[in-house]
Amino acid sequence: MRVTQRAIQAMGDEMRVVRNGFFVGVCACALISATPAMAQADQVRNFDLPAQSLTEALRAVARQSGLEFSAPADPLRGKTSKPLKGQFSPAQAAKRLLKGTRLTAEVIDGALIVRVGGMSADANMSGNGDEIIVTGSHIKSAETASPTIRLDADSIKLAGQTDLGEAIRSVSQNFGGGQNPGVGWGASGVTNQNMDSSSTANLRGLGGDATLTLLNGHRLSYGSFVQAVDLGAIPLAAVDRMEIVADGASAIYGSDAVGGVVNIILKQDYDGASLAATLGGATDGGDFLQQYSAAVGKRWTSGSLTATYERKTNSAIYAGDRAYSSQMPGESTLYPQTHQDSVVASLRQVLGASVEMHIDGSYSRRTSFINQLTDYGLKYEQRPDVTSYSITPSLRVGMVSDWNLNISATYGESNSKYDEREFDNDELTYNAVGSYFNRLVTAEGYLSGSLKGLAARPIELVLGGGYRYNMYEEESKNVLLRRGSVKSYYGFGEAALPLIEPEDHLSWAYKLKVSAAVRYEYYPGTASVAVPKLGLIYAPSSDFDIKASWGRSFKVPILSQQFAPHVTYQYPATWVGASGYPTGSTVLIDYGGNVDLKPERAGNWSATLDIHPSWLKNFRASVSYFEVAYKDRIVQPVSGAALFSALSNPIYAAFVSYDPTAEQVQQLIASSSKYYDYSGGSGTSQTIAILYDRYVNAARQNIHGVDLSAEYRFDLRDASSLTINGNASLLWSRQVINADMGELQLAGTIFNPPRLRARGSIIWSDRKWTLGTYLNHIAGLEDNRSSPSVKIHPMTTLDLSARLTFPKERTVLGGLALQISAQNVFNQRPPYAAPSGAYSYYVNYDSTNFSPIGRFISFTISKDW
Repeated sequence: MRVTQRAIQAMGDEMRVVRNGFFVGVCACALISATPAMAQADQVRNFDLPAQSLTEALRAVARQSGLEFSAPADPLRGKTSKPLKGQFSPAQAAKRLLKGTRLTAEVIDGALIVRVGGMSADANMSGNGDEIIVTGSHIKSAETASPTIRLDADSIKLAGQTDLGEAIRSVSQNFGGGQNPGVGWGASGVTNQNMDSSSTANLRGLGGDATLTLLNGHRLSYGSFVQAVDLGAIPLAAVDRMEIVADGASAIYGSDAVGGVVNIILKQDYDGASLAATLGGATDGGDFLQQYSAAVGKRWTSGSLTATYERKTNSAIYAGDRAYSSQMPGESTLYPQTHQDSVVASLRQVLGASVEMHIDGSYSRRTSFINQLTDYGLKYEQRPDVTSYSITPSLRVGMVSDWNLNISATYGESNSKYDEREFDNDELTYNAVGSYFNRLVTAEGYLSGSLKGLAARPIELVLGGGYRYNMYEEESKNVLLRRGSVKSYYGFGEAALPLIEPEDHLSWAYKLKVSAAVRYEYYPGTASVAVPKLGLIYAPSSDFDIKASWGRSFKVPILSQQFAPHVTYQYPATWVGASGYPTGSTVLIDYGGNVDLKPERAGNWSATLDIHPSWLKNFRASVSYFEVAYKDRIVQPVSGAALFSALSNPIYAAFVSYDPTAEQVQQLIASSSKYYDYSGGSGTSQTIAILYDRYVNAARQNIHGVDLSAEYRFDLRDASSLTINGNASLLWSRQVINADMGELQLAGTIFNPPRLRARGSIIWSDRKWTLGTYLNHIAGLEDNRSSPSVKIHPMTTLDLSARLTFPKERTVLGGLALQISAQNVFNQRPPYAAPSGAYSYYVNYDSTNFSPIGRFISFTISKDW
C-alpha cells in the first residue's frame, strides 16, 4: 500500500487542478449567463413527440432545439418514452422524458447532456432496466412528499464502508442502538444486545422493529429475538442503492413503518462481471477484515440475470487491544469475530408481449464469536449461527391502455441458533443451545394505471390487496419453548393527481401535486387497523418546492413481545437503586411476553422545503420538520438506564410490589421458564420487592426534529468535478409510561439517540482519480443513571478515501480500480461513560452511539469487465 513518488506528484497535480479549476468554474458560470448558448437553453419550444425509443426522443429534443446531443448508451438501451406534447425549454423536455430513471439532463455550452445519477427533482425515483422501483409509493411515476435519502452503492464503497450496516449507521437519521455488532456489554435495554452480530436499521431511535426494511420493495423475514431485518445479510456487491424514507409509511406498506422505510434496491440488467477484494484492519489491533466478492450479469433481448457472491470475515476486538478498556478482563470482546457467506440473484424475463417476470432470491449464513469475562471468575461465550434466505417471484402484466397488474409472493426464513456457554474458572458449568426461528409468507396483487377524463390531467391510481403470515418460535435443546404466529389480510389504494404542471405557465405556481393513500388491515381474532396518508407538493417557481405529508401509522406487536418466555431474575437490591435495606437484600424482576398486547399507533407529519435554484446549477438544499406522536407504545416499563433507579425513582412505583411474601416469590419463579440468580448468594431469602417488567401497551412517545441537507457540485475543467455534501438531524424525544409518571427524556441521554448527528463530505473526481473527505459528528450525551447526571463528551471523526480507476477502453488495466480508505483518521476513542451498574467488566462508553474500532485502514482492488 506504499504510495510512489510519481503517485504523490500526480495527486499534487490533480489538487492544483481542483484549486485552479474552482476559480475558472466560477468565472465561467458568470460568463455563460450572457452567451447565446444559455439563451438557447432557456428558449421555450413547442414539442409534439410520439412514444418511441427514449434515445430517439431525446435526440429529437436536441435537434429541434439546435443543440448537440451527448448521452450514455447502456442506461438508455431498451427504454421507451411516453408521448411529449406541450411547450418546454430543452432541459424541461428532456427531464420529462427521463422522469423515473436514474438519468438527468442539462444544457451546457450548446449541448443537451444526459448523465447517470446526480441530483434531480426526482432523486427519490430510480430504475433498473425497465422496472422502476419507487420507495414510499406503489405508483411508479410518483414524486413523494416525504423526504428521501439515497445512498448509491458506489458512494458507500468510496466512503470505505464495507456493508449496508456500516452505511446505515453513518446516516444522521439512524440510531446505532439495537442489534448491531458494535453494541457491547452493559448497554441497557433488552433490545440493545449484540445477540447475533446483525445490523439493523433504527430510524429516529424508535427501534429496529419500527423501521420497515424492504428488498426491491418486498418484505424480508424478521431475524432473531427482536425481529428486525438484518441489513448485513445482503452483500454490498449486489446493491444498486439504498433509499431511506424517514417518515411514517404504514398507509403504503402496513405494519412496522412507523419510523420509516429502508429499501435496498438490487442491480438489474447488469451485463458484465466484476471481482473485488478488500483487506483492512484497526491500527490499534483487531477487526482484521477480509472481504471478497464476485458479481456476474448477462442481459439478453428479453431479460437479464444477475448473481452475486460475497465472503466476509473479521477478527474480534478484545478489551486488551484498547488502552481505555484496561479495567475489563482482557479477553472480553468489544467487537465480535464474524464469518459470513451471502448470495443474491435476480432474474428478469419478458414472457410475452405484455408479461414480465422477476425473481429475486437471497441467502446468507453468518457465524460469530462473542466473549465476556467477569472479575469474579465467570466467563460467558456466545457462538451465534444465523442462516436466512428469501425468494420473491413477481409478474407484471400489461392490461388495457396503460394499466398493469402486479402480482408477487415472498417466502423467507431466518434461523438464529445460539450456543451460550458459562465457565467458572475455565470449567464448563452451563451450556444453553437453542434457536429463534422466524418465517414470512406474503402474497400481494395490485392494479396500477391512470384514469383519464375525470380531471384536467390523468389521475395515477393503485388498487390492491394481499395476505401476510409471520411465525416465530423459540427452542432450547430441541425443546419447543414458545411458538406464535399472526396473519393479516389487507387492502390498499393510492392516488396521485398533478393539478398544475410547468407547461401551464401560471404566474403563481410552477407545479402542484396532491397524493393520497389508505390501507386497511385485518388480523383475525386480534384487531383491525385503517390508516391514511396525504401528500402535497407545491412549487411556486422552478427554484424551490414546498412539500407536506400527514398520515397515520401502526405496528402490530412483534411475536417475541407476545410469546417471549417468562423469565425471572434475582438481583442485588442496590443494583436497581434500592437503599436503606439490610446487606444482601434482593429484588426479583419479572420479564417476558404478553399475549394481550394490542397494536401501537402513531401520527406522523412532515413539512419540507426543497431548494434547487435554476440560477445556481448543481445545487440543492433541503430542510424538513418532522413529528411522530406515538401512543400505545409497547415497552418494558423499566428499561435501559432507568433500571438502575427503578426502586429509588417514585415514577416506577406502579410496577413495584414491596414486601412480597415467600409464597408470591416462589409462585412467580415456578411460573417462569427460566430463573437466573445473580444475587451473590442471597437467593430469594431476602427479596424485598418484585419489579413487574413484562411488555405492556403503556407508553406515549413524542419525537420531533429537523433534518438538514445540502449538496453542490462544481463542474471543473478537464472533466473533473468537486461535490460538497452535508446532512444533519436534530432530534428531541420524550416518553411517558403512565399518568403517574413524569416525562422521560430519551434523545440526548445515554443509550438513546443524540440530539445532533451530522455528516459532511467533499469529493473531487476526474476520469481516473476520486478523492473523498468525510467529517462525522455525534453530539454529547447526558448520563442520567445517577444524580446529578454526568456529561458525556461529543465525538468528531475524519475519514479519507482515494480511488484510482483505469478507463475500460484500456486493454490490460481497463476496468481496474484501486482504493485506500482510512476511517477515524485521528483515532478518536469513544468518550468515557461509567460502566453500567459500576461493574468493571462492562464497557466504559456508550456502545450504542460510539464504536471501539478506532482508526481503520482498508485497501480494495476491483476489476470490471
